[in-house]
Amino acid sequence: MRSLRSRAVRAGVTALGTIALTTGAAASAGAAPANGGTEHITFPAAGAVFECAAPTGDITALTGTVKMVDHWNVDGQGVFHETGTVNTSGVTLQGSNGDLYTVSGASWFGGKVDGTGTPLVFTDTEHWVLHDVTSGGNVKVQIVSHWSSGSGFTWDKGSCSAPEG
Repeated sequence: MRSLRSRAVRAGVTALGTIALTTGAAASAGAAPANGGTEHITFPAAGAVFECAAPTGDITALTGTVKMVDHWNVDGQGVFHETGTVNTSGVTLQGSNGDLYTVSGASWFGGKVDGTGTPLVFTDTEHWVLHDVTSGGNVKVQIVSHWSSGSGFTWDKGSCSAPEG
């Protein structure tokens, strides 16, 4: 399952490829290439669904905000580097059994793409804890993924998957 973090990574790879192409076009036109930037993005969490294994079932966000900070730069060899974090603010959720939940945690991603837009390496972590405030206990999203040229792995030790983007 693709998570909020995976959505951010896909967006990051696309953004890095676009930056590479834009920088190449700017350089060939004689303009100074952009060397980096930071973007702050927020969007409503309502409707996002954490898919959880039985017996918990799905947990759906009712309120709150998802916040993402994405930073990128270009080094002296024209390699594009990106790092970003995703966290939440004021999110309340409801389980399929009616229990209410809060969420804590964050996700982080980072990687680099060469000057042609080819991804070189990306790492993606996601650690969220959904706290059942009605009957106690918690469930987790615990995912680490790593991609590099020709190899990759995903380590998933949680009982839930984060919402798809």
